[in-house]
Amino acid sequence: MIGIYDYTVILTYGNAVFSIIGMYLALTQHIVEAIFCLVFSGICDMFDGFVANTKERTKSEMCYGIQIDSLADLISFGVFPTVLGYASGLTQGIYLPLFVFYILAALIRLAHYNVTEMERKEHCDTCREYYEGLPVTSSAALIPLLFFIAGRLHIAFTLIYPAALLVIGFLFISKVKIKKVDPRKLAFGAFVGAVVAFFVR
Repeated sequence: MIGIYDYTVILTYGNAVFSIIGMYLALTQHIVEAIFCLVFSGICDMFDGFVANTKERTKSEMCYGIQIDSLADLISFGVFPTVLGYASGLTQGIYLPLFVFYILAALIRLAHYNVTEMERKEHCDTCREYYEGLPVTSSAALIPLLFFIAGRLHIAFTLIYPAALLVIGFLFISKVKIKKVDPRKLAFGAFVGAVVAFFVR
């Protein structure tokens, strides 16, 4: 079979699997469970690079890892949030341009990151300290947090979600510099937010 199937990409595949399951759950009106899947996708993405770097890989394996990671991220943090919005009630045609913009912004952000990261690695071996634009993985923490806040304030999720997607999409393609955060902190915050959202729904 073509492709790579060792442990270096298992979390990346897990990222995609959780998002596909999450989209199914969202479309069958299991919104909270879908939010959990988004969180788990984010956790997989936050640690896949760390796991992959534990093995000495060939250039071909590294390139494959980069490409498959971006493709999985597009599904999980580009397409999945729009499906979540549709399943939550944003079914009118007026929201279609918003969904298109959000997915396109995520796509552009991922392509830009890949290009700049490859260029950076050609000149230095140090870890990146800042991101240019909001990383798409941030959706795995921001959307559950938004869901929790909406529940606590008794605000319909569909009232604030369109504005959130619009702002997040613009941040994806903005030139704002964001300091790189320890992925363990992001993962913990996203998971706690989802757990709280589950109990206050």
